[in-house]
Amino acid sequence: MDTEMIENIRANVRYYRIVKGLSGRKLSAAIGLSPTWICCFESGIIRESTPENLQLLAKALGKKLSDLIKPPKAVIQKISPEETERGLQNLERIRKQKGLSVKQFEIDLGLCEGHLYKALEGRRKFAIGTWWKIAEELDVDLKTLIGREA
Repeated sequence: MDTEMIENIRANVRYYRIVKGLSGRKLSAAIGLSPTWICCFESGIIRESTPENLQLLAKALGKKLSDLIKPPKAVIQKISPEETERGLQNLERIRKQKGLSVKQFEIDLGLCEGHLYKALEGRRKFAIGTWWKIAEELDVDLKTLIGREA
């Protein structure tokens, strides 16, 4: 496997792990490897992996290995306060256009009751994984949702 393919796999594993809300520890338990292995693989310390381990990762993430080899989505890892504000405004606009109630949207995202209300009021923040889930649920690219320039 060439360097570009393994880098794509590495980025996609991290992306899908976070989007699915899996810690490195939970993913490692699912595939029978140590949490240190997951951390070292995602960070690039482990440069190669066996095809068997890559298949285990794909399966645990609910993906095919061919999905992990594809160039990764732009992985946004931090959102600025300005982007948060734009993201919340866009979230509300799109949510209303789709006819989703705040309560239903919270349920769809797996959020605790009131979390979205509190975020809209500025009393709560979303983790990056939640922002990815929001973008996925609204069927919009996260960069577009938060108004990040390309």
